[in-house]
Amino acid sequence: MEQAVFALVTFLAVGGFGLIGLRSFLDYRIKRLQAQGGGGAPGALEDGLAELKDQMYQLRGDVADLQERLEFTERVLTRGQGGEAQPRA
Repeated sequence: MEQAVFALVTFLAVGGFGLIGLRSFLDYRIKRLQAQGGGGAPGALEDGLAELKDQMYQLRGDVADLQERLEFTERVLTRGQGGEAQPRA
């Protein structure tokens, strides 16, 4: 049981950090597209920004979901077998 919980927490942490890294990359790409300005067709630039914004909103939802799962896992870990919260050390 403890190994499964540890694996879940590890998976959620790694996934969270991966999403944070992806978000940083997307921020970089947005700034780069904005800096290019008139380098390409205006419609293509707007489409690229819209796509990146959609991906950013999806990432925010994914991070929120990971936070909820992590909080749930923390609550499960703090419960004793009787269902009561264990005091923190």
